[in-house]
Amino acid sequence: MARRYVVLGNGIAGQTCAEELRKLDAEASIVMIAAERHPLYNRVALPRYLRGQVRREKVFMRTADDYANKNLDIHFETWATEIDTRSKLVRTSRDQEFAYDAILIATGGRPKPPPWPGSDQVSHCIGFQTLDDTDAIIEKADAAERVLVMGGSFIGYELAEGVSFRHKAKVTWIMRGPWFLRYVLDAEGGQLCRQLGEAQGVEFITSDEVQKFSRNNGRFVAETVNGRRVDFDVLTYGVGLDYYTEPVRATGMQLNKGIVTDSKLQTSAPDVYAAGDIAVFYDLMVERHNQMGTWDNAEAHGKVAARNMAGASEDFFDVPTYTTTMFGSTLAVMGVTPDVQPDLESVRTYSLEEKFYRKLFFKDDRLVGAIMIGPPKGRKKLIEIMRSRQRIERPKQDLLDPNNLKD
Repeated sequence: MARRYVVLGNGIAGQTCAEELRKLDAEASIVMIAAERHPLYNRVALPRYLRGQVRREKVFMRTADDYANKNLDIHFETWATEIDTRSKLVRTSRDQEFAYDAILIATGGRPKPPPWPGSDQVSHCIGFQTLDDTDAIIEKADAAERVLVMGGSFIGYELAEGVSFRHKAKVTWIMRGPWFLRYVLDAEGGQLCRQLGEAQGVEFITSDEVQKFSRNNGRFVAETVNGRRVDFDVLTYGVGLDYYTEPVRATGMQLNKGIVTDSKLQTSAPDVYAAGDIAVFYDLMVERHNQMGTWDNAEAHGKVAARNMAGASEDFFDVPTYTTTMFGSTLAVMGVTPDVQPDLESVRTYSLEEKFYRKLFFKDDRLVGAIMIGPPKGRKKLIEIMRSRQRIERPKQDLLDPNNLKD
């Protein structure tokens, strides 16, 4: 009898898993459950689409025909409501039941609702997670005088940069912390980000928080704890994800924000695997559980999960990377950073005048992470060093100089 696989989610983790399973087994039944209405699209390209640098049709990576051609039975605008691990069944929002021999949960999460009092009264209040979100932001922001961005995370940054790059609405960016990415960058890194952003016309309000929203002459007004008032037309925000764990909550499966797995991406339930944003996986790089939200991490998860679902016993080990523009410069992040692994040792170098910043992170004398603003010279070599897990014998400061890395 052909094996039966179910994949929950058609982001890059789910899509990669399904296609890898098809390569491994031409006869298997592969069912995909996809909450969105779209075939796979490139979430990494959404910031470029927001900036107007990529056409909408170029964001898509698959068509509906691609699923049929690979004999993948996909159900759009459908989500899992329950996984019965005893009977090995998954139930959906459309009252369907699918039996499985192995199942992957790659459902990611939904943007947390805005936590600020009165934000539910702001009619144009948009998160930044999906293609539909991006379409809405472009439509509303291009017709607005001012867009308010809230949140000091990567999402907040991508919103501030993307909307300001369009040169239509003015952008004010409010964050509770003293600078962008405060748990990874230090004051000088945050200062460089602000310097680059202000040169692109972004107004920064830091170490402050909105305590009240109101309306005045047809526009919205945000009043902050420190007494600032910002008139705006559209509110966009990024404050993290609520992971979609509802289908497994009655199973006794181990949860910790997301779904906990071992190094092989298997959960505490037999034949149930998790991948991508939702997976709290045992990370061999830092020898502890970790959760990563990067595209390449999710893609690599999908491949390993597929092989293990098909009978292998493969540990996951990879160095996640993320590279994007930074207000006309470049931001590159690699490996593990202090927002997910506190108390890492670090070294850094920077120049506000020359507009570059780089900081390296170490655990037990091994290079485990890095962040760079400016030309990412030496990036590939740093990733090689992280993958090797070798102990650094020379002075750690040496690794800050790209000329010492010989890319």
